[in-house]
Amino acid sequence: MQIQLTTPPAVEPVSLEEAKLHLRLATTAAEAAAYTTEDNWLTRNIKSARTQCEFETGRRFITQTLTMYLNRWPDERYIRIPYPPLQSATVTYQLEGEGDYDNTLSTVDVDIVSEPGRIILQPNESWPNGTLYTDKPIKITFVCGYGLAVAVPEDIKNAMLLKLEDAYNNRGQVVIGVSVSKIEDAVDSLLRNYVVHTEFK
Repeated sequence: MQIQLTTPPAVEPVSLEEAKLHLRLATTAAEAAAYTTEDNWLTRNIKSARTQCEFETGRRFITQTLTMYLNRWPDERYIRIPYPPLQSATVTYQLEGEGDYDNTLSTVDVDIVSEPGRIILQPNESWPNGTLYTDKPIKITFVCGYGLAVAVPEDIKNAMLLKLEDAYNNRGQVVIGVSVSKIEDAVDSLLRNYVVHTEFK
């Protein structure tokens, strides 16, 4: 299995304004807009905090498109799709001697309620016959994430802000001791209910 990011998130769950207010670089929205000294650093580290939290939970937060490639059809009647919440998915495949992914699998339902989401064969249907192409013949294109920033749970945003605060206060330092432990414990506590317990994490 191979997974590639096709369309990245258009925004981050935490805005620059929210980050500045959390870090007390500003006390109002107007001050946050006026303070641009560290915008580049904040932008990079907001993204870093998101990707860390996504990795730790096994989720994706903002709408994004990924492509998953398989080398064979599964033994089960379903295919698990990583990185919930799942919004939609399509399956195309390539048979030996045919063009790239000319075939679309229409005999499946997309389960967006389960976590992780699934592509499930409809009743009395089976995976396609025919000899698959030798290299990554099955392509699953799927859209995942909660939506825009407003839809991302507050606990996830707060965990991101704590990671950002830790990075901001300890730039270039190796810090050990109680304070780091407290930050890690707080982040773990905020993210605990969102961890996806699968091999995809």
